[in-house]
Amino acid sequence: MSIAKDPINPEHYKHQSKETIEILKDTLSPEEFRGFLKGNVIKYLTRYEHKNGLEDLKKAEWYLRRLTDEVNSYTANEQPTLL
Repeated sequence: MSIAKDPINPEHYKHQSKETIEILKDTLSPEEFRGFLKGNVIKYLTRYEHKNGLEDLKKAEWYLRRLTDEVNSYTANEQPTLL
C-alpha cells in the first residue's frame, strides 16, 4: 500500500519541529505574512490552467484558507481605535 503524498505540505517543507510556513510566520511581520499568503493565492490561481490544474486550485484554496484565518485572527486581536 502506498502512502499518498501531500502536494501542499510535502515532507521537504518540514524542518525539525516546524514547517517552513510556520518559520515564515515567525520571521515576517503580520502584514508581510498576509502578503506572502495572498501572493501564493494569486500565483496558483493564475497558473492552474497552464501548469498543474486541480492541484494548483487546491493549493490556492489552502493559501486562501490560511489567509482568511490570519485575517480573522488579526482583526479579533486588534484594539478598537479611540477617537
